Parts: sequence; structure tokens; C-alpha cells
Amino acid sequence: MGRGKESLMFERKSNFKKYALTFLGGVIAGAVLGLLYAPITGKKLQKKVAGVTEQVFDKVGELQQTVRKIAIA
Repeated sequence: MGRGKESLMFERKSNFKKYALTFLGGVIAGAVLGLLYAPITGKKLQKKVAGVTEQVFDKVGELQQTVRKIAIA
């Protein structure tokens, strides 16, 4: 009964952050494993890594904006 609405909201945000970080870690790990096991040459792999890295940065930026909007709300 000592818990207020504020502590419940804090726990929800904390859980969301854990899930978001876990998801992001899984995305990065999957991308790395996919690149490592792909049967392509070095030059093609470099280009692919550059493209995937750019996509990851874009997605992280989008996720960061979404998290900020949720945190403000």
C-alpha cells in the first residue's frame, strides 16, 4: 500500500528500457552472425557491412526518438 502511482510508472519505463535494449542487442547480434556466415567475397562483405551499419544507425535513431516521445508522455 506504500507504493504510489509514480513508482508503478517508473517500473513500467524501466521494463520498456530493458526490452528495448534486449531487442537492439538481438538485432545487432543477428546482423553480425548473418554477415559472418554469408558466402560472399571480402569487397562485397565490406560494402554490405557499410550498408547494414548505416541501417542500424538509422533504426537506432528512430528507436531513440520513439523512446524519448514515450518518456515525455
